[in-house]
Amino acid sequence: MKEYQSSQIAGIVGISVATVRKYAQHMEKAGYMFLRNESGHRVFLDEHILLFKEFNGLSKTGSLSLGHIANTLAAKYQDIKFEGNDEHIGSESAPDTTLIDKGSEHKITLTDEQYNNLINKLDKLAMLDDMAVQLDQQKEFNKMLMEKLEQQQKYIEQRLDKRDSQLIESMRNSMDQRQAMIEAAVAKTPKKKWWEFWK
Repeated sequence: MKEYQSSQIAGIVGISVATVRKYAQHMEKAGYMFLRNESGHRVFLDEHILLFKEFNGLSKTGSLSLGHIANTLAAKYQDIKFEGNDEHIGSESAPDTTLIDKGSEHKITLTDEQYNNLINKLDKLAMLDDMAVQLDQQKEFNKMLMEKLEQQQKYIEQRLDKRDSQLIESMRNSMDQRQAMIEAAVAKTPKKKWWEFWK
């Protein structure tokens, strides 16, 4: 069984090593376990080439989140099992007794049913994840909208205060001018002596 490192998988699939690491992390979050060597680094097999190609193809569509893709592929590729410690290299492939035992048709049907139920549950979980992301985005949008509304309200209040100040100042100037005109007119009017009022 040939073993591959992240850089080899990246070259074969046509993606970066960082993308291989990101896809693998999402798969592990979904419950899929990769083999690891004594240093703790992931080691990939031939089957994983198909897995990463499929993961990359689905991610390019943009219609599904990486978590949703990982959940779906983890369920699909879960039949890659190994005897002994799944965490380390050196174990042999476990035989799939479900498929070998021809007399266990009911067991095969039950496994398919469990598989379908698991897919449905994973789809629901992925939908919940997507809804949670959308909810967070909506909260951020609402926060930004509230901040803009507050800024707009402050701007309107400032403009109204400025307008009111200008209006009051204009009215005061107008009244001062009128008062000055009245005083000037009174000053120009000749004053009569008290006995001249009967003339």
